[in-house]
Amino acid sequence: HLGTLIAVCTVFREPIAKLIIEFFRMLKDIFTGKFKWSKMNSERRMVIMMIISSAMLIPLVLPILPGGQSFKDLMDPVTQGKHIFVVGIMLLITAALLFVSYKITTSKRRTHHNASVRDALVIGAVQGCAAAFPGLSRSGSTTSAALICGLNKEYATRYSFILSIPAVLAATAMQLKDAVEAGSQVDVLPAIVGIIVAAAVGIAAIKLFMWMIKRNSYVIFSYYCAAAGVIVLIISIVQAVR
Repeated sequence: HLGTLIAVCTVFREPIAKLIIEFFRMLKDIFTGKFKWSKMNSERRMVIMMIISSAMLIPLVLPILPGGQSFKDLMDPVTQGKHIFVVGIMLLITAALLFVSYKITTSKRRTHHNASVRDALVIGAVQGCAAAFPGLSRSGSTTSAALICGLNKEYATRYSFILSIPAVLAATAMQLKDAVEAGSQVDVLPAIVGIIVAAAVGIAAIKLFMWMIKRNSYVIFSYYCAAAGVIVLIISIVQAVR
């Protein structure tokens, strides 16, 4: 998580810096009574959209299910690999989202100047599903959702990856909390090496994905996910028969 977080912050360091500055400007305007919804610049609009999308993750960790369980608790057996057929299904759903977003052609795609709250809600809901279900690609599904909503490729990709920052920070904090409570021991050197490798691979993967998005050739990921999903489903059926 920390490695991929470093990758995102490295590739998108300039827009992230602008968003951070605009966030504090927005807070100042709110407390001084100068905030106006109708007069937001593109950075402020993106900040608000990210807050809305990130808020869609909160229901996952609330103890709203019988027995005080959260939806995250309910899905823990799946994330631990006990029901891999779900992973296969999610890979197929990822493939479908990528394929549909690739096939949709819109002559007037919207940009960061006119992205809407509805877009933020849809993308946030998809990110929530990706956080809950292993096999549903977070970046692939949120980018596809943004494209299906009618946003242009550059903004959809940038929004998808920057949106991962609050989610990754929250996931890292929760995992650190669980590790401390369980008294887990961490080997520092392997952890550092893992972070560096994850960051390097993450930077390469993000740039490759952005390049393929611009060339409109990212549909290859759809075929890959579809093939992987079928293989996982076959494995789960074989395991069930045995």
